[in-house]
Amino acid sequence: MINPPRFAEYLLTLPLPAMGAVVLGAWALIAILVHKVLVPRIAGPDGSRIGHFEAEVASQLGIVLGLLLSFNAVTVWEQSGAARESTLAEASALREIHELLPDLPADQQAAVRGSLRDYLRYVIDDEWPRLGKGDPGLNKPDSLRTLARLGRESGNDDLHDAVGAAIKARDDRIRIATSRMLPARWGITIVLGALALLSIGLIHAEHRRARAVAIGMLAFAIGACFLVLMAQTRPFLGALALKPTELEQLSSALAREAHGR
Repeated sequence: MINPPRFAEYLLTLPLPAMGAVVLGAWALIAILVHKVLVPRIAGPDGSRIGHFEAEVASQLGIVLGLLLSFNAVTVWEQSGAARESTLAEASALREIHELLPDLPADQQAAVRGSLRDYLRYVIDDEWPRLGKGDPGLNKPDSLRTLARLGRESGNDDLHDAVGAAIKARDDRIRIATSRMLPARWGITIVLGALALLSIGLIHAEHRRARAVAIGMLAFAIGACFLVLMAQTRPFLGALALKPTELEQLSSALAREAHGR
């Protein structure tokens, strides 16, 4: 697993407005640097030093930047969707185990119910907070091992299959939580974005106000794309992080049953 810089980890934990201010502010600084420093240094104060700069260069850079942003977006959204699917699959399998309890003998009911309750408590209170840090641990907890053993010993195929589905969904959830997009993909996208801003600035080198408007609009668009991707790049971290809502509902149902007996 590739560990991103600490600053990037901290940035992803910020509330969405704060993250937006940082990301858009960073691209605003890049735009100001391009507008006030790079373009005048390359093209001269009046833009005459470089001559006519072909708009096709900016167009080609825009296409490459758009393709790379699209590739990153596909990766982020596929990972986010897979995280949601694995969470729902795990909750569904555990709920099926709960619904199968009445079909079991009394002694098995108590054991399965206790192991299910302990596993839910472990996931909600211990494992889920560590998903965002990318360190949930690969070993199965004792409660899940016990649940798997009880499923095998019960002789109930439906219970055995439900426990197996829950284990597979948990493995998928952990795999997604520990995966990262390569930092190089983010770095190359940033460099291409800066080059796109520079190319727009050189096209409008002779017209300072038009240059400022064009660079500002493009910088905002690029910053907005980065904000959307960064807000969803880690499904279990940040303002849009997945919550164990379905698992909490099942845990509450088990607690009510325990109080009712």
